[in-house]
Amino acid sequence: MKICFCLHDHQPVGNFEHVMESAYSDCYSPMMKALHRHPAIRTGLHLSGTLLEWLEKTHPDFIEVCSVLCREGRMELLTGGRYEPVLSVFRRNDITEQIRDFSGHLQDISGSRPRGLWLTERVWEPRLASVISTSGVEWAVVDDIHLRRAGASGKDLYRPCVTEDSGRTLRLLASDMRLRYMIPFSPVDEVMGQLREYHEEGIELVFYGDDGEKFGVWPGTRELCYDSGWLDRFFTAAGSQDWLDVVLPSEAAALPASGPFYIPACSYPEMGEWTVHENDREDYRKAGQLLRGNGMADAAERLLTGGFWRNFLSFYPESKELHGRILSSEQMIRSSGITEALHHFWRSQCNCAFWHGVYGGIYLPHLREAVWREINLAEQSALGSTDGYPMVRSLDLNADGLEETVIATPSMSLIVHPERGLTVSQLTLIRPDGEPVTMGNVLSRRPESYHSEIPGSRPSDTAGTIHGNLGSKEEGLSDKVTVDRWRRVSFTELVMPVSAEYSDWERCRSVVSSAVTRPGFSGPEIGGGRIGFRCESSAGGLCWTKELSLSLSEPELTSRTEFASGPGSRAGIEVCLNLMTGSSPDRFYRIDGGEERIMSAGGRSRGRTVEVTDRWRRAGAIIEIDMESDIWVTPLESVNRSESGFESVHQGTAFFFSRVIGGAPVTMEVSLEMKHLEQIIPGTPAGGEE
Repeated sequence: MKICFCLHDHQPVGNFEHVMESAYSDCYSPMMKALHRHPAIRTGLHLSGTLLEWLEKTHPDFIEVCSVLCREGRMELLTGGRYEPVLSVFRRNDITEQIRDFSGHLQDISGSRPRGLWLTERVWEPRLASVISTSGVEWAVVDDIHLRRAGASGKDLYRPCVTEDSGRTLRLLASDMRLRYMIPFSPVDEVMGQLREYHEEGIELVFYGDDGEKFGVWPGTRELCYDSGWLDRFFTAAGSQDWLDVVLPSEAAALPASGPFYIPACSYPEMGEWTVHENDREDYRKAGQLLRGNGMADAAERLLTGGFWRNFLSFYPESKELHGRILSSEQMIRSSGITEALHHFWRSQCNCAFWHGVYGGIYLPHLREAVWREINLAEQSALGSTDGYPMVRSLDLNADGLEETVIATPSMSLIVHPERGLTVSQLTLIRPDGEPVTMGNVLSRRPESYHSEIPGSRPSDTAGTIHGNLGSKEEGLSDKVTVDRWRRVSFTELVMPVSAEYSDWERCRSVVSSAVTRPGFSGPEIGGGRIGFRCESSAGGLCWTKELSLSLSEPELTSRTEFASGPGSRAGIEVCLNLMTGSSPDRFYRIDGGEERIMSAGGRSRGRTVEVTDRWRRAGAIIEIDMESDIWVTPLESVNRSESGFESVHQGTAFFFSRVIGGAPVTMEVSLEMKHLEQIIPGTPAGGEE
């Protein structure tokens, strides 16, 4: 029997240096050393472009060993989208180009052009067969559930299978789920016993493809795989059996194939569960229980596919907004002909910040910041080379049937939502050195299916699959779950009864109403170095007229709202900013020049000015209101899960400027000006803090 091993190593764009270094020392390096020690083990390896470039820069010896193993015929490299995008949601020609580009880079390392592709998160859609084939790839890795959902069964699951789109064929190698769950968590003898069973059943090929991080990064696996010697024992056993032949993936893919099989849009089973829409989750759970309770567990897994990856683009408006921004910028970036801009563009497609499963994903601010930084750098490079500033484009960016306006100047980048009350998202300062600082990158909190599962215990350090039961990383998390009833962006008008309290706003209770825009907004209108919008809105029985004005030369915005007379209400304007953490003393706000308060410090004050300072990224903002008002502040903290347990994560800070309105019209004017640190604290060294 032939067995084929294939590993996928990946780190997201923007991951912390210490996290990547830890993954290298705990996982990537000892794995490569183990492969070098066991010449009988031949393997496929996929390194995402982010990780590969980091390794080339920081650990070139790793790349050299990789090159040696490839040229000795003991390893082959797999290609993919350059920086690990979900292939199905970007344009066909773009995906084809970046696969070819990445394959050329890998050929320089290995001495041969990659023939196989690692499919990002195994997210499959039928058109990918022709997209991948056109990219010069002969085969791709999927899970066995993909083929089972296409009707394959029995020995067809243990040989290459062929699929097709538009007359172009692609071979598929399906990773065996049973082995994925056993390795490395079951004793070596049990794993070898399972392989022996396959051999005795007449299976010709077993393919194992999985994340390399489960051999050292997943909780407890470094101790299991290396300190306890699990991996060496397994490699020794697998490489010494006369009935077991270890082959490279391309050798496995060249074996006689079955098919054709036509795979529906799907991924691995957990992804199908995570992407079920909120209103359908209970029905999905009950349907699975019904089938499993009647002895049809296999049918439940094959036939109840759940949702598919694109649902994340509707779950999280922040995700779709980024996706739309990338698609809308592609032609401009490509027209510039600048290779550096194109690579920034490709990095912005890195999948991790678009969605959420076991890992933190979109809930991790530094990952969201990183991909927004990349698209901003790509746009800056293209606009600067073509004299394209200012860029003002109105388009349906998030596919909701309403047009947004994207604005980019040499000093800022943002999105205006005219039909959503002239609110502003993706508020980014461009520092004089060209570095984008995403200050408005706030994630609104939404219900997650696992919120009902939050335990009171702390997570375990025992090695095991990341899909198992998870503990809490802090006490009282279930009490912190808050769902935002309006999107947490900037310049949002909110209305509530006079009797409403700070806690009503803090907890997003139903007494608080957000703006509903009436038909007939105007703008964008450009003149006098500014761009302006106007709309009429209402909420909570109160109506108002709003004007939003932005500078085309400075990073400054002004919102002027005239509230009509009406019943007694508290009304005001909310501004949400994200400085990436709420607990660091180098990121703080002050009200009317008072004491410094960290960004997670909420409370009530009165004043006219809020000054926000981010010494880490050398940026800040000044928010001013036309007259003294109540200023309410609250941190926006999500409760989500990661591979190590349930946790709270700071997603930004909301500032609400409000007054009690009743009997006469009231005008509120709020201006926000972003600044680099030298403007906030004169004399600050260019390198950072005072």
